Amino acid sequence: MSTVAQYINSLKRIDAIIKHKTDGLTHEDSMRQLPFPGNCMNWNLGHILVYRMQYVGVIDGVSKPDAAEFSLYGGGSQPLTDSRKAMPLDVLLARLDEASAQVIAALEAMPTEKLAEVYDAARGTTVDDHLSFYLIFHESYHAGQLELLQELALASR
Repeated sequence: MSTVAQYINSLKRIDAIIKHKTDGLTHEDSMRQLPFPGNCMNWNLGHILVYRMQYVGVIDGVSKPDAAEFSLYGGGSQPLTDSRKAMPLDVLLARLDEASAQVIAALEAMPTEKLAEVYDAARGTTVDDHLSFYLIFHESYHAGQLELLQELALASR
């Protein structure tokens, strides 16, 4: 079983990666598309954002991601190619910082026993299982994609 401290440390590590990989980039840079199926940096960052808002809901039982943002950045959404539809990079990065603070506050306020609660009875998963997959694996997966997307942005200048 993971601990709240492990989740918070993971979130902070991902935030540091995001800051490093986006430093000095523009909104246009964040919209660069790979030459093979994939999605742009802006989508990856927005995807992390909407799932962070979902974690807050898993923890507090109330919060939900913005439906319009989730339709643009959620799993299974169409590739994001129109920069006018995308959240501007500076706004997206500020929102990620806000979401991090919300997740951390929710985790710190959460009773430890909540981790053992059933999240999805059909799958037999607990809140801990859900957070472990999404907050650690899922975010790490998308943060890893930022390496290639940063290189693409820098090479395109």
